Amino acid sequence: MLRVFQVAILLLGIVVVYYSQKGYRKTKSKSLLYLAFGFVFVTIGAALAGLLFEFLNYDLALVETIEAGAETVGFSLIVYSIVGTKD
Repeated sequence: MLRVFQVAILLLGIVVVYYSQKGYRKTKSKSLLYLAFGFVFVTIGAALAGLLFEFLNYDLALVETIEAGAETVGFSLIVYSIVGTKD
């Protein structure tokens, strides 16, 4: 079941990033660019954690630390895209 959720997170993350960058190209809104990059980090963090733990046998604590770091950067960019940009 965990793998199903990981694949779903990866696919949904790709969809959000795709539409965010598509919106940025159309509007040149920097907030959409930061939103896209934020979701890139969140998605990569989740996917990387699964890959490192499941297939490369990394320690769970290390995997969770890497995931938390990537997600912290990602969510920081998402928050900045909402409240910090002045288009």
